[in-house]
Amino acid sequence: MSCWMHIIPVFFPLWVIFLPVWLSHAGLLACHIHSIKALTHFINNANENRQRPDTTDHLDRTEYLPLLQRSLKFALKAGFISLCGFTLEILLYLKVSSSSHETGTGDTSTYGNLSLTVVLAPVWIIALAGLMDGLLCKTQHWIRVLCWVLLFSSMIMAVLKVDYHCRMLSWRLILLPLVAILLLSGMAIVYIVYGHQIGYFRLTESQLTAGVLYAMSILICTVLLVVMGEIAPLQPHVEFETRLFIAVLAPLVMSLVGVGAWAVSKDEFRRLQLQGGQTLVHPMRLRFENQGWTAVEGRGVAVIPMFGEVRYVLLQYP
Repeated sequence: MSCWMHIIPVFFPLWVIFLPVWLSHAGLLACHIHSIKALTHFINNANENRQRPDTTDHLDRTEYLPLLQRSLKFALKAGFISLCGFTLEILLYLKVSSSSHETGTGDTSTYGNLSLTVVLAPVWIIALAGLMDGLLCKTQHWIRVLCWVLLFSSMIMAVLKVDYHCRMLSWRLILLPLVAILLLSGMAIVYIVYGHQIGYFRLTESQLTAGVLYAMSILICTVLLVVMGEIAPLQPHVEFETRLFIAVLAPLVMSLVGVGAWAVSKDEFRRLQLQGGQTLVHPMRLRFENQGWTAVEGRGVAVIPMFGEVRYVLLQYP
């Protein structure tokens, strides 16, 4: 962001800017390998201890299929998102480096004609998968489907603007669907935190902290997108304070989201250690109606994105 805003001179190669995020993908791959080894070692030891009648660990008597299912689901989802992100960064690096090369020397490199449509190919895959999952499989709330539609529309307008030079589309209009997504996300977080305050949701301390950090990041990111929509494309007359403001807020948003996600992940890991991947059983109450006895769900667990498993209790339930 500092190089893009012309705050610091570009005195090092472009690949140095992308190197930290590429190293993060390598670290994530190492974490996956370490997790697979640790899970295999844990299950082998538990199977050996299960044969001993004097074992005192409750996890040795637990069925491990739910733990394996959840671990495999998380690994595949995280690995797929990481692979798409790494591919996006490689394509973005090739496009930016080729554009810099053309500007500096006048020669056309191998990737000089790389379009924004190709660069956004990993994001197209994720957005289409989300739309298919929400519309065909019907496993998502309609608000999440609406967010996928808004993201898809923003990418289409960006492609028309950059690749096909559509002058009717301004950057304000292109960033407007992203701002709408942030507003919907903020409303969802306010709903969850307010539900915790009135006693409907039973958030843990880590989940409540993550909710506050997410709300702060959404507010800052909304301001950042609005400012970027006003100055895009970057003009020479933009004040230095505005450019410095953007360069500082961009990593702050990522830091807040990262710390919140880390707190939720630590909470989920502790829950897996206690329960071994088993789902909590909440008995239902019986209520006598005109048609007879009816089972009433009074409490349970809801899986909320970026929050993990959230316990809830109906307000009229004692």
